Amino acid sequence: MQANETTAVGLLVRYLKGEGVKYVFGIPGGALIHFYEAMFDEGGITPVLSKHEGGASFMADGYARASGKIGVCCATTGPGATNLVTGVACAYADSVPMLVLTGQVATSAFGKGAFQESTAHGIDIVDMFKTVTKSSVMIPSPEKTGDILRGALRTALSGRMGPVHVNFPMDFMKKKVSSMVIPSSRYRITAGAFDREAVKRASSALLRAKKPAILAGSGVNISGAYEELGKLAEKLDIPVATSPKAKGAFPEDHVLSLGVFGFGATLHSEQYLLAEDTDLLLVVGTSLGEASTCTWDSRLGAGRTLIQIDVDPEVIGNNYPVDCGICGDARAVLRELNFQLERDMRARGE
Repeated sequence: MQANETTAVGLLVRYLKGEGVKYVFGIPGGALIHFYEAMFDEGGITPVLSKHEGGASFMADGYARASGKIGVCCATTGPGATNLVTGVACAYADSVPMLVLTGQVATSAFGKGAFQESTAHGIDIVDMFKTVTKSSVMIPSPEKTGDILRGALRTALSGRMGPVHVNFPMDFMKKKVSSMVIPSSRYRITAGAFDREAVKRASSALLRAKKPAILAGSGVNISGAYEELGKLAEKLDIPVATSPKAKGAFPEDHVLSLGVFGFGATLHSEQYLLAEDTDLLLVVGTSLGEASTCTWDSRLGAGRTLIQIDVDPEVIGNNYPVDCGICGDARAVLRELNFQLERDMRARGE
């Protein structure tokens, strides 16, 4: 093998290492044996054995939540792959970045009733994962391995993050391909874009408000916007409630903390956020679903200015009409909103 070549599965391992992956959760099987061999040969990634593939997907989900990095789980073809689905669906519902790798029988056996075949000729595992992932694809040839992996990692870690699924035919894994690995900074960008004019409108509304409140969602946790959220709350002395999934995004021993709002809400948060004289609500990183709105309480959006910040434009204004919607990463938007507030406050002589 030449110096500028590796195997397709070796290239996969190198891309995982380039993304800072340290652990892969799963159970080995015949269709995945080359992947486990590549992890051993390349080094730097520790395979973690689970007792069941469902556990592997939940382990990858938990690791991603705790570390802030992409979680990786794997399973062999057929029932090994189908066992992953519940944990992957959980990650999809909560916008947790995950790479789901499944093995596949050799392409020469497609449609022949191979043991545990899960192609379009039978139980199509790629199609099955499409409803619980942002992207579900099969690698069509060894030469496309790099393109497919870059696209999958970009999709998982961009915008509203979530799991992606890659199905890898076992006969492609040991084929020789170019060993060139493109750095992650050259095939995906970090979320930093936002609508500057909308930020200006939000700043003006916040400074006009007499009794504002903040409802922080899990997007604050995902983006790591803790410092920016705290700075904004303290700058304008705004009480902060969190959705159930965002518990801990704002210190609950802080003088401005209202505790959890929604499912399992504190009485303090309900009384403040639903009060008639609360004239502005800043919503950050939550889609305002049933669990985070006390079953879509109409008082939450009635008679006040509603500002909603979310990385996913599809959730802004979906459940409650908004006066100002800002599409962008919570950390990036809150940082700029703090800067804009400082500018506006200086202009007002405050």
